[in-house]
Amino acid sequence: MTIYFSENIKSLRKSRGITQESFANYLGVSFQAVSKWERNECYPDITLLPEIAEFFGVSVDELLGIDRAKKEAELTGLIYNYDNFVNDDDKKHKAILDMIEKYPNDFRVQLRYLADLMFHKNGEDFSKNLGKIQSIYDNIQNNCTIDTIRICSKRYMAAYYRTLSEYDESGITFEDAQQIIMEMPYMRDGQEFLMSYLYPHDTDKWKDYTMEAVEEEISLLCHGIAHLEGAFIDESIDITQRINALELEIKILNGFYDDGNFGRAWRNVTYAYGHLGHLYFESGNKEKALENLKMSALLAKEFDEMDRITTMHSKFFNGREFDKHTLGSTYIASTRMYELMTERYPLTDEFKETKEFKEILKILDR
Repeated sequence: MTIYFSENIKSLRKSRGITQESFANYLGVSFQAVSKWERNECYPDITLLPEIAEFFGVSVDELLGIDRAKKEAELTGLIYNYDNFVNDDDKKHKAILDMIEKYPNDFRVQLRYLADLMFHKNGEDFSKNLGKIQSIYDNIQNNCTIDTIRICSKRYMAAYYRTLSEYDESGITFEDAQQIIMEMPYMRDGQEFLMSYLYPHDTDKWKDYTMEAVEEEISLLCHGIAHLEGAFIDESIDITQRINALELEIKILNGFYDDGNFGRAWRNVTYAYGHLGHLYFESGNKEKALENLKMSALLAKEFDEMDRITTMHSKFFNGREFDKHTLGSTYIASTRMYELMTERYPLTDEFKETKEFKEILKILDR
């Protein structure tokens, strides 16, 4: 349990206009001792706590911040449970509504509420909550001092504005999203890169931070290749070029994750094989289409059947732990790939009726 003695005693002393010297004289200790207490370098003897509490007119529990610690422990537990709900969007929605009612001023809760307002049920009505969303976002930007929360809310807001810009009646243009994007840090200013670059190299943690930075860079590289080559969405780009982009991405991923545990890139590699499958189908190569679609299904099934926490053994990431919930606690790969293969990929009904394709769907337990 966290003890808030140092900041509480400092706040109580300053609010009453008392110097460290006069407070120390009252207790019969040195002012250096009081200074150490306030810097959280040490605690006073336990026998002094009642006397200190009496001096400030508070209880010992209040002095130590016990109530605050209990509330923090409760909230931390609620946030953990919320972040780890699996495949239950409605339950997650109710949980954040309960949290924001109980802890309306906590910025961690506000950030999650912001995301829920934007994307609950995949944003059935993206403009419905615009006013409330802008109000919460402004509050975070103007009053939150935790940069990770402020920057994350910017990322959410840029994505939200990007979606709204496609709705004529929203009054939002891409320039609104771009303005937020231009306020974001450069990649080289991100914590993953800086920790891998600056952390003392003679420590075990440096290796962990470097692995984390490499995984982040791999993810960004794969997204960059896919977007640059139009591998996923740009049908105006030559299909051969799009196939080459996906095969390059798969080659990169198999090279880094040579033990078969793709860590944070599980979604990337599963989607890459799936997209490659439908592109080969469109190009007329049904054999390669089935080969890649089957590989996508096998990877999706393998991901879903993995333990939540696994240890990686590839050359680049040996010993690194991977938590599946890093990709989102509600992410079920088999369900997603089944949806893509049956509803989203441009496959003909005739192809879907083949024995080979139906066998692929069986892999996904459908």
